[in-house]
Amino acid sequence: MALTNRVGITFIGATLMFSSTVLSLPGHAATVATSQGDELISYIKLLPATEQKKIETYESVIRDHLNQNFSTIRTVRILTTHYPQDVEQILLAAYQQHPKRIAVISRAVIRSEPALTTDVLDTALSVAPDDCEEIVRMAIEAEPAYIDDIVAVAAQHAPEKLDSIIRVAITTEPDFSGSIVRSAALSSPTEFFDALVNAVTQIPDSAQTIFYAVRDFFTDSEQSPQTVPATSSEQWSAFINQAKSSGVTREEMEWFKEQGYITEQQLAAVYENGH
Repeated sequence: MALTNRVGITFIGATLMFSSTVLSLPGHAATVATSQGDELISYIKLLPATEQKKIETYESVIRDHLNQNFSTIRTVRILTTHYPQDVEQILLAAYQQHPKRIAVISRAVIRSEPALTTDVLDTALSVAPDDCEEIVRMAIEAEPAYIDDIVAVAAQHAPEKLDSIIRVAITTEPDFSGSIVRSAALSSPTEFFDALVNAVTQIPDSAQTIFYAVRDFFTDSEQSPQTVPATSSEQWSAFINQAKSSGVTREEMEWFKEQGYITEQQLAAVYENGH
């Protein structure tokens, strides 16, 4: 049996068909009282009118199917499966229904449609930037195979939070430390090294893992010099200090000296003088 809602969308089993008529809904978004809801409203208001109408349409579909005992999660999964090109509009419609469940809704879509991971992450971070750590952790746990892209998208959204992004990513999937370091360096080269040192400070138990990931990254970068992020002597000194504090030996640091990234004087200042 076909169910038709008041904005001209017919739901037949798992198939949705848009009619040519899309009606404007009353200002439902204005009833959302949370800070996330306010950010969501502000973001949607900046979208073209055609996009806003599409969001309203999907929001009506979700409400109508809630009345038919379909959960929001199930409805969103069906919609994104059949209309992946509209994933942003579908998510925004669902977020408006549940502004405190952005991570939960996003996780459901990533798990059902992994190829949409970066689109989901981009949308979630656009409307909930303060929840960057939670969203990054959610995305990695839901689809770790896309960890490079997850780190890259998060770094582009919040380069000032790169240390937190690196920390969350490595603590969530330590076996992917090499990919995390590389993606962070390539996505946000200016902030990368300071963020890396801060991350090591925050998760000293992972210092050895990060050290080898950094060395591997710079080893690979020797083949492609354009990928090497800009670094200063002061940053390298901070890296040496943190590495030593976390148990990295001088012998392990020698590779960076041999490649010209650090000097004998910098190593001696830390390892011989006991700083």
